[in-house]
Amino acid sequence: MSQGPGEFLRLIRSGEATTRGELLAATGMSRISVAQRVDALLAAGVIRPAGDGGATGGRRSVRFVFEPATVALVAALEVDSGLLAVVDAHGIVHARLDLDTHVADGPEATLRRVADGFSRLMAEHDVPAERVIAMGVSVPGPIDPTTGRLEEPPIMPGWGGWPITETLQEFLDVPVYVENDADAMAYGEWSRGRALPGRPLVLVKASEYIGAGLVIDGKIYRGLDGGAGDIGHVPIGGHRLCRCGRTGCLASEASGRAVLDRLAEQGLDEADLTDLTELAARAEAGDAAVAATLRHAGEQIGRVLGSVAAVMNPAMIVIAGTLQSVTLVAAIRSAVYATALPRATRHLEITTDTLHRDCAPVGLARVAFDGEYAPAAVDARLENET
Repeated sequence: MSQGPGEFLRLIRSGEATTRGELLAATGMSRISVAQRVDALLAAGVIRPAGDGGATGGRRSVRFVFEPATVALVAALEVDSGLLAVVDAHGIVHARLDLDTHVADGPEATLRRVADGFSRLMAEHDVPAERVIAMGVSVPGPIDPTTGRLEEPPIMPGWGGWPITETLQEFLDVPVYVENDADAMAYGEWSRGRALPGRPLVLVKASEYIGAGLVIDGKIYRGLDGGAGDIGHVPIGGHRLCRCGRTGCLASEASGRAVLDRLAEQGLDEADLTDLTELAARAEAGDAAVAATLRHAGEQIGRVLGSVAAVMNPAMIVIAGTLQSVTLVAAIRSAVYATALPRATRHLEITTDTLHRDCAPVGLARVAFDGEYAPAAVDARLENET
């Protein structure tokens, strides 16, 4: 394991060792070597003293915290909208910009709007290019973890194999991190302390379509080929055609799109709805048809999550997305507990997201800072600067 400044930053950032004495004990290095590495991090501006770390041997120790001046530019793309943000190393969102875009317009037009939006954010909020450590993009489709490209996403025609990273680097030459939207959202919720590193977290995004993000041991779990969490295409029976070409997928039977289709069959005019979030208000206001349809969707999602609970035994399942409602979550909770055995659910918490629209931006920023301030990356950057 590297014992350079990068490893010291990892210890400080994780909270494992935040004073010189703790770093000395954690690394087993000499006082001079510890001092050299701490001084290098201080000179690089990635840590700063943050008050008293307590008394050690009669002297007060100084605690260090991760505090770079850099920010990440992130874009959370939805099927028919986007949210751009400037986020710092602590997951604080300093600026937001709603983007009027549709992924059906194709990658070139969409990413051009993203780049234009980033440029506007930087200009309006005084963010010089040298402060941007990386960019991040989340998309509603499966990402190949090796290439960072979409693999023929059912709801994003024309995006399969498109070089998202290279396209955005024409705007700003910094690293680009591309994530599935549910993965980014799950990591955003986890980064705010929703579950400890050893306690697995599952986030379900229930919106126009359905997907899940998994965080295990403090890291996004993507699976071998990026397919982990793709619960929208788990077959549950039924006759409705899914965008993937099959029938009876969870997405075709219980997603926001499916809920609207079922309600339309009962006479609801979709034009009366501004967005899916209105369904929750209608259900809580006593609309029996909407409540029953949401309850049915929740039961279907909950049965699939019951199987997920049996396989993963997570500590927490977080329900997020525009379809989220009291009715939906209650139905999910009941179905999970009815489907999985008590051993898999006795300590399980089923709850809703706390970051709401900032879930994906915060998660994307965390991914970017994790990558750019990993030990090897820090050591290489400091070596290049000397």
